[in-house]
Amino acid sequence: MSNVIEFRSICPVATGLDILGDKWTLLILRDMIWGHKTLFSEFKESPEHMPSKMLSNRLKKLEELGYISKKEGITNKKSIYYFIEDKGMDAFPIMIEMAIFTSKHYLDHLGDTYTKEARGVMIKNKKEYIADLIKKYKRFKKNVVI
Repeated sequence: MSNVIEFRSICPVATGLDILGDKWTLLILRDMIWGHKTLFSEFKESPEHMPSKMLSNRLKKLEELGYISKKEGITNKKSIYYFIEDKGMDAFPIMIEMAIFTSKHYLDHLGDTYTKEARGVMIKNKKEYIADLIKKYKRFKKNVVI
């Protein structure tokens, strides 16, 4: 790993934030797991409008840390595909907890993008929901034609 992270302290929360706590990292993983995005151009279409340089830096950081991998296209050598690895999938429970927390306190803000039913499924069947999400992603990843 060429990019060494400097941790602020030995606190597990602070250390986790040093890795995943920036404004963009979890959104990239979100787009990969829920949106099955793999290409730089697909990440650029996200509603948060991440600047290209920031996206490039975050993808590189996630790859160096082993959260994602990248593969050069076979049919189009210019295309670079990004895929979540097991370490990246370990961040899904964090995202689910954030979604539950946010829906509990800011449901009105979320509009119709996140329903009480979806929140209920995440709360009542959290482990199954995460396992199903991972299974669907792995199936998608296996079937992507690069």
